[in-house]
Formats: sequence, C-alpha cells, structure tokens
Amino acid sequence: MAIKVTSALFSACVTSKDGLPDDGLPIIALVGRSNVGKSSLINTITNRKELARTSSLPGKTLTINFYNINESFYIVDLPGYGYAKASKVTRQRIQAMMNEFFGESKNLKGVIQILDARHKPSALDRQMFEWLRDQKMNYLAVITKTDKLSNQQALKMRKVILKEMGLDFALMFSSKSLSGKEDFLDALEKILSGFQFKSAAAGKPARSGDKARSRNRRDGKDKKEQGGRSAKSGQKTEGKKADNQNKPDKSDKQETAAQPGKKEGPNSGKRRRRRSRKPSGAKNEPRSDKPKA
Repeated sequence: MAIKVTSALFSACVTSKDGLPDDGLPIIALVGRSNVGKSSLINTITNRKELARTSSLPGKTLTINFYNINESFYIVDLPGYGYAKASKVTRQRIQAMMNEFFGESKNLKGVIQILDARHKPSALDRQMFEWLRDQKMNYLAVITKTDKLSNQQALKMRKVILKEMGLDFALMFSSKSLSGKEDFLDALEKILSGFQFKSAAAGKPARSGDKARSRNRRDGKDKKEQGGRSAKSGQKTEGKKADNQNKPDKSDKQETAAQPGKKEGPNSGKRRRRRSRKPSGAKNEPRSDKPKA
C-alpha cells in the first residue's frame, strides 16, 4: 500500500557528519546527476511546490538536505554529481560529504538513483550504481522527465537505460503529469518495510571499453575470414591460369587445320561449278542462226 504523505518539513542542511540527525529515523537517499529532477520529485510526492528548491541551473545543491516525511522517516537529497563547471575544490568537498554520509548513516534503508529519460546514462551514473551495488545497498532506479518525450520514445529510452545500466527494472516518473507518483510512494513503503529490490540484472553493465574491445575482436575476426577467402580466391585464380596454359590455343588449332603446301583462296569454302569439257578432236563449228531441218 502506498504511503499517504500528511506532513513534510525541511529538517536539516548538512555539510559534514557532525550535522547528521541522531533521532534514529529511517533514511532513504536520492542520488543523481545535477539538474536531473530530484527536487521536483520531492515537491511532487509531498504536494508542496517549494519544499525543495528547484533551479534551471545545474550544480545549485551543494549541501545534503533532509526532509522529514510524516515525522516517521527522512528523504535525503544528496548533491548532484557530474557538473562540469564545478571547481576541483567543490567536487572534492562534495565527495567528502558523500563519503561521510554513507559511512555514518546507520539508518540508511535504501538509495534511489534518479536518471533522466532524455539521455543515456553517463559514466558517473554507471559508476554510482556499481559502487552502490558493491556496498550491498538496497537500490532502486527511477527514470524522470518522461513527460518530455512521447510514450513511444519514453519506452524506447527506458530499454536503452536498462541495458546501459545493467538493470532489469526501473520506475517511470513525471513531476508534470504526475505519472508514476503512486508507484513511487508504494516503493517508499516497501523500502521502509525492508523489501529488497532486485533491480540489477544478472550480467554487469556494458562499458565503453568493453564495447570497443568487442568491436575490435569482431573486426579482427572479420579481417581473418576475409583474408582466408582472399587466399582461397587466389588459389582458384592460379589454378584457372594453369589450366588455361595447358589447353591448346585456338590459333594453334587453325594452323593445324590448314595443311602446308596447299593454298586455299578466299572462296575455297564455296562449292565450285563444274565446266563441261568437250571431247578431244571435236572442232568448233560455226554458229548458225538458222534452224536445223
């Protein structure tokens, strides 16, 4: 049964382990890229438009923000990762905060990774998932901003994201259309009750390096097969040349057919008309125009 949110309060803004709440309430953390929609998701499920501050500019959340839900558990918005314009010092500070949070939060019940439906997962998305999996965290993936795509496009991108991340399950969510809101609240209830999501597929996600090596192996195999076919073709060609050399030439046949010492003229092939010969001793009589009696 889905949780019904009756109260939601901004509870704490933490930058180190010293500010972590010690009241023992269960914690569910949200992680994701900068500007992926974590704040909008929190506002949607709590029915509060400005509970979590939203911004069109990435990298604005530089603290760990705790939201007390129904005075029974916390939803924690962790700083977004992957903001390219963040300074090296800022990235190191955020990394230190994340390490302290995961190391000191004894009541952490689960981690929900937020992914953008419009984009393929980044290397940092896969790195975060692999780290959470290695830590045996109760993990759930949620794909947001599905309203930015058509239904067909959203389903297509869902398949792409699942394949790229090595997952077999992910929730679809839209803060604008409210699609997936009840499913998300139901997932929160399951996490708090101890239900373990088996989101990860049996195989590990495909990495770019693995894909490149696979392509190289296929290309090498294709080239090897092509070389074998070329060698066989060359052998066949040489064989044909040898056969042609052993066969007599047509011109040789023509020369053999024409016997030496016997000349044939251009009309030798035609049938000659026979001339009648007169018997020897016959004289030529003068031609007369008169009829014989």
